[in-house]
This record gives sequence, C-alpha cells and structure tokens, in this order.
Amino acid sequence: MGASEWLFPAGTFTVPREMFVGVHPGAGTSTWATLLGGTDHGLAFPEAGAVVAVCRATPAALNTTKALIGSHGLARVRAVLVVADAPGRALPAAVRGIKVLSSVVPVVEVPWMVKLRGLENPQAVAAAIAKPVQRVRDRLAEARVRVPRGVVETTRGNDQ
Repeated sequence: MGASEWLFPAGTFTVPREMFVGVHPGAGTSTWATLLGGTDHGLAFPEAGAVVAVCRATPAALNTTKALIGSHGLARVRAVLVVADAPGRALPAAVRGIKVLSSVVPVVEVPWMVKLRGLENPQAVAAAIAKPVQRVRDRLAEARVRVPRGVVETTRGNDQ
C-alpha cells in the first residue's frame, strides 16, 4: 500500500466530475459528458463552479459560445469543447472563430467521429473510439493547467 492509499483510502472523498454545459441544442454535450465521465447539465449553466462548454464547429455556435463566456465570465468556463460538425476541415469562418476563442479560454477540438452519429448510447461504441476519446480527455486535462500567455515569456526572460 502506497502512502496516498494509506492517507486517503478509497471513498474518503469524492473527486469532482467535470461539468459539461451545452452552448446550443445538438452540441454533443450528453455524448461527451458520458464518454469523458462528466456530468451533463444540458443547456442550464450551474449556479457554481467552472464548466466545460460544448459547441459545434460552426460560426454561429462559436459566436454563441463567446456570448456565453461574456455573460458568465471567464472564470466560469474552464474550457470549450468544439465538436466537429462534419467530416473534413471546418469552415474558414469557424477556424477564425476557434482561433479568437482560444486566445481567451482553452479550446479542445473534437474530430468528426462517424460512429457517434445518431447514437442514443455512446457507451455502445466506446471501445471502438477509445483512442480518439483518450486524446480528447488528455487535451482537456492539459487545458486544466494552462499557463496564461506572457507568463512563460516573462520567466524565460528572467533566466537569461
């Protein structure tokens, strides 16, 4: 038994689950909350805590995401999961929107996965899409510890 198991035996405290909020209907909130082990809040923003906003990679959805961040504040949106709306490249206007959004909040882009289309239960195909789901999970974890721009440059400048 390691020190962490001795100090914190299983069940002594709960690990908070990621809260997913849809920016618009059909964003993929339920699917990604299920696949990533989070809680699905639908389109309702919870009263407290930071959330992962989920939207499709369309100009309209990205504009709505910006408005959501504007109305709730940056501190309440931990990251944005941008789910591909179709196979292939995103529309140029969507690419620009993602770039603008990523300058203020961590953005995790989710590729198109045909196996998820029209499913009621994403767990039914979880094994078949395990690798891309793990990549999304890893990117979301990286977004949690994002260092704001300017901090790294300032630190590097002091080292010289």
